[in-house]
Amino acid sequence: MLPRGGDSVAASTILAPLVIQRCLAPGSKLYAQRWLPTTALPELLNLPVEQFNNTRIHRVLSDLDRVDDELQAELPQRFEHRGGAFAALFLDVSDTFFQGRGCEMAQRDRTKEGIRNAWKIGIVLLCNEHGYPLRWQVVPGKRRDPQCMKDMVGTIEELAWARNVPLVCDRAMGQASAVARLVESNLRFVTACRVNEIESYTDEIPSETFSHLQPTGGPEFLEKEIDAARNVAVDANLVKVDDFLFVKDLGVQSRRLRLDCEPVDSLETEHDPAELKGGAAFLAFARILRRRIETGEAESQAQLAREYDMTRARVTQLFNLLKLDFKLQERLLRGDFGYVSERVLRKAVRCKSAKAQLKLLEESAEKRQGSGKPFRRTGPHDVALRLVAYFNPQMFVEQRARATQRLFKIDSFISELNERAPSTRRTRDMISSEVLNKLKGFNAIGLYDITIEPIKKKQGDTFEVRLTLKEDEWKQRRRYDGFVLLIAHSELQMTAPEIVQLYRAKDAVEKDFQTIKSVTKMRPVYHHTDPKVRAHVTLCMLAPLLERTIEHRLKPSSTPMTAPACFERLRGCHLNILRAAPEVPNQYRLTETTADQRAILRSLRLKRLVEDDLVQERIHPRAST
Repeated sequence: MLPRGGDSVAASTILAPLVIQRCLAPGSKLYAQRWLPTTALPELLNLPVEQFNNTRIHRVLSDLDRVDDELQAELPQRFEHRGGAFAALFLDVSDTFFQGRGCEMAQRDRTKEGIRNAWKIGIVLLCNEHGYPLRWQVVPGKRRDPQCMKDMVGTIEELAWARNVPLVCDRAMGQASAVARLVESNLRFVTACRVNEIESYTDEIPSETFSHLQPTGGPEFLEKEIDAARNVAVDANLVKVDDFLFVKDLGVQSRRLRLDCEPVDSLETEHDPAELKGGAAFLAFARILRRRIETGEAESQAQLAREYDMTRARVTQLFNLLKLDFKLQERLLRGDFGYVSERVLRKAVRCKSAKAQLKLLEESAEKRQGSGKPFRRTGPHDVALRLVAYFNPQMFVEQRARATQRLFKIDSFISELNERAPSTRRTRDMISSEVLNKLKGFNAIGLYDITIEPIKKKQGDTFEVRLTLKEDEWKQRRRYDGFVLLIAHSELQMTAPEIVQLYRAKDAVEKDFQTIKSVTKMRPVYHHTDPKVRAHVTLCMLAPLLERTIEHRLKPSSTPMTAPACFERLRGCHLNILRAAPEVPNQYRLTETTADQRAILRSLRLKRLVEDDLVQERIHPRAST
């Protein structure tokens, strides 16, 4: 994909060390130039050290940014070709910050690690069940996670490799508007509902049976308190999967959501061409013709041409309309785009992607409507959703204990405030502001009735604060401790425990982000233009891809291990340069490898790297210095 012409060193030859450096010795691009001569890469890649310079590196980064879309389109196809269809997709959002002002997309905000007022960007990552990066996007720093995920859903909803594959999203996609977007996509999604929205989906979670438990979370009581929660879970008829997982299948239930368009059924429905106009009428007619061939009513398109008194070319022209993406066909037949002529429809069919087809149809609707917005049907719809609840007794104990500890801390703060109040000259408003700020810090706004009364003391007039816990509000907030409600596509063919295990496997993408941030040292970023930042992120995605590939090859061998462990084992393998005299060519010899190292290289299909004869034939000696 990278340019091959003109330059004395191919762009891909520069890119390879940059990716490898991310895995072995991550650092700046200037550090990469100092690192390269300490490796055997100049000999193995025929890369003169002086050619690996700052100017060429930045030119290659620009080239990498230009082919980024093509790269991301190619990767899933290669993964499918080698490993078959994906078992699951995982979507998550992270961020990274800059040393200095950063690029144009950088915005001041708090990072996910809690760094305040940092110049940062967001990164959206989609990977498969093996942790292979499939799609990634760099987004402005202040864009919130739900919108980032919705944008990514929009880029994959029409892709063949994403259809019928479970897509796992974290709780950021659990709010109603985000669930509506997932429903519209018709992807086989799984996400977790936000706690404050659980009641809008179901009242069948047996949370009341746990209301009498008030665990402290203390080390000496922890195991007993977890056991008590387990016993209550069994009594509540939750299905035990293991000691820390109890499941309740709530089946398919209906929830009213506000959609941008009616959800598309997975099964095609019949439409009467006589009730439609323009391209929609011809599309409906084409579907009838196709159905007649599929059911055997007509043997061929030639027979259809004779029956309907049309030319063979006209029948072919009608069948070409069926190349329009299926979901767009349904929307067109419903009238979501208003009147669309057959000429516009034929033009849309020639677009290479469903996204491009959608854009053309919306542009046509804008022109006809004249309002600057596409013609779309919006409104509330009853949507069928698969619901599964699960309970984790340890999470229950920890959540409820933390909440109780927060109450103690608030009580202690109020006692301290009242003790020091006589010695300070504070107004009612000042005291009220301090109390509200403390409650906000503990997420306890609305949990107490606050009373501030004037009192007389020897030291002078002052105010006393009293907080009264709202018992009903407290119980409501603690109602779903330990519970998670999963929302899934109604046609997802999995059992309740399988859906739960799938959702809990989402740490695949979270581990990828941990690798990207720590091992490849994505942060802080030193680039200051959007293209270079995007290229830097792509490098940081290719590095874990390389590591996952190594781990995948080692997994079935006698030496399964992580990529970092593999690098450590192979660290003693060296290509040694023997210099006798300036006029004598350098000689290369390999450090003798251990049996363990040879086994690893054999599993990686790289044993040639430690065979003297093969290495002598393939390396390109560097110039003497």
